[in-house]
Amino acid sequence: MINCKQLKLPPLEGINIHKLIHFFKLGNHLFSERYKDAPHWKSFDLIKNTGYSPMFKHFPEIVKWSEMLQKKGYISKIMNLYISVLAPRQQIPWHVDMNRLGFNKAFITALHTDDSFIEFKDDKKYFYKKGLSYALQTGVEHRIINMSNDYRITLCTLPLKELKDDPMVA
Repeated sequence: MINCKQLKLPPLEGINIHKLIHFFKLGNHLFSERYKDAPHWKSFDLIKNTGYSPMFKHFPEIVKWSEMLQKKGYISKIMNLYISVLAPRQQIPWHVDMNRLGFNKAFITALHTDDSFIEFKDDKKYFYKKGLSYALQTGVEHRIINMSNDYRITLCTLPLKELKDDPMVA
């Protein structure tokens, strides 16, 4: 079974990882815990319910990329967009995000994911490539492990409408 598919979206390039890590370290109190069972996994909303955070403009590469995706029709308007950070040498334990089968309409873009992976029950480990985006079957039990000494940073995008499967999947 394939639970993770690379999407045919233009890569997100030019991200200043040091700036993101600096933002996380200084503004850690602004980041929300994602799950009670994973206290080392936090996120910061850049767009929430289509409303823009004042911090969004401080990440021009993400602004430009997200605007281009919408302008070129890859995705509809963005409902939610958040930075996700998993601390070094930590994991997100086995869990299910939604109670239906099929690919989640949200997708993940790898910003800094060296030496980390997502693993699905009865499937394999998937390793993300920097700047590329992935659709996931989050109704299947899965976990994320960061074996690196660095933060694992991804961007999660939730468009208002479902991704068009065929033209999007690589």
